[in-house]
Amino acid sequence: MKKSRLILVPLVFLFIAASCGPDEPLHNPTPLSLVYPSHFPTPDIPADNPLTAEGVKLGRHLFFDPRLSGDNSQSCGSCHSQEHGFAEPFQYSTGIDGITGSVNAMVLTNMAWQDFFFWDGRENSLEDQVQDPVVNPIEMHAQWPDVIAKLAQDPTYVELFADAFGTDDPITRQHTRKHWLSMFVLW
Repeated sequence: MKKSRLILVPLVFLFIAASCGPDEPLHNPTPLSLVYPSHFPTPDIPADNPLTAEGVKLGRHLFFDPRLSGDNSQSCGSCHSQEHGFAEPFQYSTGIDGITGSVNAMVLTNMAWQDFFFWDGRENSLEDQVQDPVVNPIEMHAQWPDVIAKLAQDPTYVELFADAFGTDDPITRQHTRKHWLSMFVLW
């Protein structure tokens, strides 16, 4: 009995010592470098939202997914058409309910160098801008809790958000708005 205690006590201390070592990060997204002409100014990328391969992949899925609209019929890419330079080919954009707006979808290139967003400049960050079209009654006419619930039901999104954020509950409105930035900066 004494011999087993003599062996057990050092093993317990060894286990405790091993578990107290430095924490290794469990999540290591792949950093991306933004390549741009030397005469361009340095873009302002938020420190809490670095460019990553995983973030860009997530952002592209979100951009082309019609489930962000209230009736699952229209994605951001429906108006910001890739075939038209991520712009709207019509004078005015039309939302999911067939209502025509008073402006067209803006061009989405070189977004890393923009200071104001929307035609009236009402938002000063892309992270803030991407929230509005989803809930706008003329555009995508959805509610964020419904959108998040739809995304959470899709195993692909569960994996994409986990790859981008590495958290146990990664599908949130806050996380959704962050990785649109990665995608738009690279276009």
